[in-house]
Amino acid sequence: MADSAKNLRNPGANGETLDDVDRKIIRILSEDARISNKQLAEDVGIAPSTALMRTRTLQDRGIIKSFTAELNLASIGRSVQALIAVRLRAHDRDQIDQFTARVPRLPAVLSTFHTSGSVDYLLHIAVGTTEELRDWVLDNLATDPVVGHTETTLVFEHMDGNSGLLS
Repeated sequence: MADSAKNLRNPGANGETLDDVDRKIIRILSEDARISNKQLAEDVGIAPSTALMRTRTLQDRGIIKSFTAELNLASIGRSVQALIAVRLRAHDRDQIDQFTARVPRLPAVLSTFHTSGSVDYLLHIAVGTTEELRDWVLDNLATDPVVGHTETTLVFEHMDGNSGLLS
């Protein structure tokens, strides 16, 4: 009874539930996505074939969206990071669609957040110098007719949050 109640509190995509094995797999992969299937199976306490099947099922269900590499931005010449708050001129569907179709794909954009509150979007970007940052804002936001206001905040240090979402 307790396990079924626990599963109901942790639904996956499409309302499907996650059991303890699924949560262990997700926790381990969120800490090290490059772990071998053999090691994953050992850490979870299941057979390698089961670990592979479970991982693929989590991907098929859309719970695991991707496996990515986290880059050291300074080592690739993008040591200046900024958060840019963007407010659109108007809140009509055409302007929102124009902005969301173009901006997340621009060079330097690491993440785009569509938000509520006093700003419409927060952009996380990384460039090489403060001059590049200024030019990026001018070229990509200040001259965009749908953008009404921007505010740029330099990031001094980025610290990862709690990746153990299912701990």
